[in-house]
Amino acid sequence: MKGARKKICVISTGGTIASVPGPAGLRPGLTGQRLLARVPEAAEFAEVDCVELMALDSTNLLPEHWQKMAVTVAERRGRYDGFVITHGTDTMAYSAGALCLMLEHIDCPVILTGSQLPMEAAGTDAVENLLAAFHGAASGRAGIYLAFGGLLHSAWTVRKLYSRQLTGFGSIARPPVAVFNGERYEWKWQPPKPAGEFRLVTALDDSVAVLKLVPGTSPTLLELMVEAGLHGIIIEGYGAGGVPNSESPRNFLPALSHAAAKGVRIVCTTQCVYDGAYLNAYEVGVMALRMGCVSGGYLHTELLVPALMLALAESREREALERYLASVERRIFA
Repeated sequence: MKGARKKICVISTGGTIASVPGPAGLRPGLTGQRLLARVPEAAEFAEVDCVELMALDSTNLLPEHWQKMAVTVAERRGRYDGFVITHGTDTMAYSAGALCLMLEHIDCPVILTGSQLPMEAAGTDAVENLLAAFHGAASGRAGIYLAFGGLLHSAWTVRKLYSRQLTGFGSIARPPVAVFNGERYEWKWQPPKPAGEFRLVTALDDSVAVLKLVPGTSPTLLELMVEAGLHGIIIEGYGAGGVPNSESPRNFLPALSHAAAKGVRIVCTTQCVYDGAYLNAYEVGVMALRMGCVSGGYLHTELLVPALMLALAESREREALERYLASVERRIFA
């Protein structure tokens, strides 16, 4: 990469990439500066500053940590050409989805990355992933991305697919944005430029949970979740996203009606990786719509969770939620 060096801010949050052996197993222990020292090639095209935001296994991350990441980027946005967020892989796709929604119309690259093996482990993938993230942050291509396993994914469409393979993540609904060859990116499609003025959105209603259906799941579980005071529940159904109806001894329709009466918003999505949910084809979906459910459409769970939290913070009305999720889906395919 030629030309003037770009100013890049690294925001360190922990994860496997920063982990070292501890008394009970691997845990984050390396600072962002220590990680940066393992990628000296970045100094050829980037001037890098580090922010030590947190040092957590991403299994322990909460929605409040998404807020901290978003605010950290927003506060420094005018001073840097791009950002790299080092992050644990377990919930990185959730954070990526949240940042897409919270850093609305971001006008610089924000690249999340991590690794399947610690930076100091033999055969680590951390060096290549971090170098790829720096190249992405210096690319000038605005947006939220995830750099991993030689690919650059749009944060709108990324999911973790592997617990051990170095590929780590995959893109759904759209292909990866670019391929990293070790020195530069080969761009496969051009992400849209920001469509409006930058806006930081931080209000979240985290009274949200996911219920994954399996054959035999009792609707009592949904009733208990409603009575626990949740404001929104995502039901991961099968196939097109429907739920068992009156043809099943485990009929969910009365529980859905009860949720609607309590003002609890139910979003139906699918356990399938590809093609999303569509509730208007099969009876098990149409009846769910009649009971007040909202379709998750093409939004996968890792994006749907933060989207529901942000939507509920604005309004708990069904129509408002439908409009918000539809607007997010449009942005996926912009």
